[in-house]
Amino acid sequence: MRHVAPILGLALVALAPMAIAKSVDNRAIVDDFVDRFYQQRDVAGAFAAHVAPGYVQHNPGLPDGPDAAVAALAPMFARPDARFEVKHLLVDGDLALVHLFGQGKPGTAGAAVADLYRLKDGKVVEHWDVLQPIAEGSDPLAMADAPPSDRSHTATNRRAFTQFIDLLFARGDVEQAYRRFVAPDLIQHNSRMGQGRDQAVAAIQALHAMPGASFTVQRILIDGDFAAVHYRGKLAADDKGAAVVEIFRFDKGRIVEHWDMLQGVPETSRNAHPMF
Repeated sequence: MRHVAPILGLALVALAPMAIAKSVDNRAIVDDFVDRFYQQRDVAGAFAAHVAPGYVQHNPGLPDGPDAAVAALAPMFARPDARFEVKHLLVDGDLALVHLFGQGKPGTAGAAVADLYRLKDGKVVEHWDVLQPIAEGSDPLAMADAPPSDRSHTATNRRAFTQFIDLLFARGDVEQAYRRFVAPDLIQHNSRMGQGRDQAVAAIQALHAMPGASFTVQRILIDGDFAAVHYRGKLAADDKGAAVVEIFRFDKGRIVEHWDMLQGVPETSRNAHPMF
């Protein structure tokens, strides 16, 4: 009996990190971060509460660390006539995606923005983003009337989306990917493509057929009826390419709506990290 207490003590020590890990609720953390940052516009408070000191930055216009982000963003978010409207929020494990309309400078058309965050031990530790200025006459953040996203669909949609991404990017079979997983009456928010599945297939096949084109997936997220993919796209072997985020809405197991954002890679960056 004298050996039970030490063994039990060792077991509790071994299990402690698992208990701590299970107690971290990334969804609750992201919800609070998004509310403070984008809704209340308390940039400094959001970062102080939820961002790690070693915050890794992939936005080429900013250095690493939370202080640089707060210094750049807080004045913009403080403008009373600026607009920041969250359209979609996906949380998948240690990754989160905020899809929003951002208009930091009044009088401009604003931009469609995808902010991607990685969490570790309950803190935001890494950030990527893609910003695409809104073209005159387009509405890339419009949304069709749809029921609320159902998180019970996550596992089913994950299986479908994983196969879709494999066909589309790994195998390059655009036709098969879209025929199997996309509804014929796809609602398209990319102003450079027509409505419907066939228009999307034709446009994407043309891109894939360009000499030297490549599309390298970096990460995917699935949350309820929404899924997203973040990748590097190049249309020629010698170009720097672009960071791309595409967001898809599922309904009854098929993709029915699509949004995307694209930002070219600049010549220089204020940090040492790629945009992907």
